[in-house]
Amino acid sequence: MGHWVLRFRAAHAGEYLLPLPQDLPGQRVTGLALTRKALETYGAQENLLARFPLEEGEVVEVRFRLQTAPLKASPPWREVLLKEPPEAWPGILAHLGHRVERAYGFLLSGRPHAWYLVDGLPLDPLLYQTLQENPTHLLPLGVAPEPHLYLGGHEGKRLLLLRTPWPGGEEPLWQELHPLGFQPLPFLRGLAFASLGVSALGLATGPWFYLPYLGALILQQGPALKKVFLRTPRHVLESLFFHAFALSVTVNPRPELGLGYLALFLWNRLRPSAATPKESPEEA
Repeated sequence: MGHWVLRFRAAHAGEYLLPLPQDLPGQRVTGLALTRKALETYGAQENLLARFPLEEGEVVEVRFRLQTAPLKASPPWREVLLKEPPEAWPGILAHLGHRVERAYGFLLSGRPHAWYLVDGLPLDPLLYQTLQENPTHLLPLGVAPEPHLYLGGHEGKRLLLLRTPWPGGEEPLWQELHPLGFQPLPFLRGLAFASLGVSALGLATGPWFYLPYLGALILQQGPALKKVFLRTPRHVLESLFFHAFALSVTVNPRPELGLGYLALFLWNRLRPSAATPKESPEEA
């Protein structure tokens, strides 16, 4: 999966307790290296914690190699939850006697993310709801999971850093997660959209600056895009119309492609619930 870095900048002088990445179900961490020595490192409540003395504005980083994998399970409590609103799931499971914990970490897009652990299994009501409304939400990670995966599993594109009792507990203080090394996709995206801007000003650049970005996008998202197309073609067509219109702007603008994209964009957001097929498990 590659090398990653977590970064924290102190807002004021003091001691900070930060969770360190460790081997857990769905993730393997090796080559852990800190940019500064910790006062102490210890385990507590299945977390690996390190305490750092930092001055105002001082930065600490931890670098590591990460391998992740999807988690899939069909716990018996899944059927109970499907009859209830997602926001009530943690309370229902706690009432039934299950051990419910809050889990904090990052999606590998670099976005901080929080979910739950129920008897150690993931429960992610937020992504369950989000993917029902927009099945392309995780395409930037190269995955397109079914929403019901998040009742006992996850997509395998996340880093778990801290688990705390629920309700209560504190969030981890790490502010950023980034891959180490050169990432071609952001560079190619910037080049592609710069060419669009120049073309929109009347200086046609041709497709040559946009095509490399499109190729990199297909390599990263192609298999996931195919899965989405089989479930809800209109969400994929929205993306196709956008890129077709963008390419036309660099050569010979085709307004009908732009109007097609706009129509699909509005349809997909005004009728988000239609993204989930009626025969899918979450509506069974």
